[in-house]
Order: sequence, then C-alpha cells, then structure tokens
Amino acid sequence: MNMLRRFLALTGLLGPWLMTGALAQPQVLQAFTEEWAPYNYSEGDKLRGIATDTLRALCAETGLRCVMESVPWARAYRSAQMHPNVMVFTTARVAEREQEFLWVGPLLPRVTWVYGRRGAKRLHDAQQLAQLRYAVVRGEAAAKDLQAAGVPANALLEQSNNTSALRSLLAGHAEALVDTEVGMAWNMRQLGADMSEVQPLWRLSDRGAYYFALNKQSDPGLAEKLQAALDKLRRQGTLDEIRRSYLHAPTGEAR
Repeated sequence: MNMLRRFLALTGLLGPWLMTGALAQPQVLQAFTEEWAPYNYSEGDKLRGIATDTLRALCAETGLRCVMESVPWARAYRSAQMHPNVMVFTTARVAEREQEFLWVGPLLPRVTWVYGRRGAKRLHDAQQLAQLRYAVVRGEAAAKDLQAAGVPANALLEQSNNTSALRSLLAGHAEALVDTEVGMAWNMRQLGADMSEVQPLWRLSDRGAYYFALNKQSDPGLAEKLQAALDKLRRQGTLDEIRRSYLHAPTGEAR
C-alpha cells in the first residue's frame, strides 16, 4: 500500500483517489419525528406516514443516508434545535419558530380545529376557548395557538403524543383537543372509535404550513439540496401519489 501511495503521489493521482473515497460515503441526516398518523407513525418496527415517505423519497433523490427515529415531540424538537444535520418533522412553520430552523417545504397546509366530545356546545367566539380544558401534546404549536387565543396554561393537560391526548378527551379528562380533520379521523379509526363521538367546536388556526425543520447550524447546502429535491418531486407528482396512498382522498392538512 505504501508503494501504491508513493506511485499515486508521484503521478498526481493520490488527491483525486482520496476525494473519490470521501465522496463514496453518503452524508448522514438524523431525522426525529413523533407518533402522529397518518403523517408520521410507527407500524411494527417501521416508520410510515405521508411526511415519513416524503422524506425517504427526498433522501433517495439527494443520495443522503437518512436515519429516522420516533420519539416524544418535545425531545424531537429539542434535538433539532441543538445538533447540526438534525431534522424534526412534521413541523408547523409559524412566526415564533421562523428563526429557529432552516425550513424545507411546504409539505401541507396547516388548518387546525378544536374538537370536543359528542354533544359539547359549539363555540361562538374565540373568547369561549378559555372556558375549556385541553389535552395537548407537550411542545406542539397547537398549545401555543391556544395560549395566544387566551387559554390559560393551567387549562392545558400535557400529553406525550396525540393518541394519549385523544384518549384523555374520550375518557372525559379533557374537554377538547386540537387536531386536523385528517389527523382526527385517522386516530379515531386507530382507537376503534366512531367519528360521531367527537365534533369540531371551533376553527383554531390556519397560520403557516407544515415543513421539515433543520438545525440552523447544519451544512449550508443541505437544506438547499433537500428543497430542490422536494420541488422536483412535487413537479413530478410523487408527493401527490404519497398522500393519496394514505388518504385515498384529496389532500387534507397536517400538523
């Protein structure tokens, strides 16, 4: 090997040879998500969902090696804030988060509703939001939307994931929760519950959209590369195919 290196150095080929070896190692992207079907969720030992499959397609398109893991939302969000080349999804891009991440998207529009149990009184104005107790997922944008609308912090019952929040609502521990139409319908089916057991009480927010959020200290070209791939897959119709495979209907909203 020493003789080979000497020969390559003498002939000027060592540099390109080493460069080729370096390029052979794909760049690694660590992506954290949570359990929020049908956008990102676990099925056995495999992560699935609209956003998850979209990210896989992006990584295949860009040649990245993506390592995905489902953890509680607060941990996923904190990891992406702290470490370069780490992403959190599916993330609401709202004004208070704008400077925290590099953004890749949009993936889906963001429209959220306040849901209550069957028979609950519908709300007639935003001031009535403060009269309810909510099951919320710790660290999610929906909790901040509620507080911005005047809901006190002590009216928010924090849960680790959306399934726990929905169980709290159905069991009567909370009076309301925030979700999208598609997300609520999916989660109710997964619990074996009928959609007639819940009803929308108020349209909470249509601010922003849903994105992949990348740590701001990441490789500067990483977000650009992912964005270019997302735009290409959108033009090709791949994103619509992924969504239809889960929804079997026109695209809804996500978190």
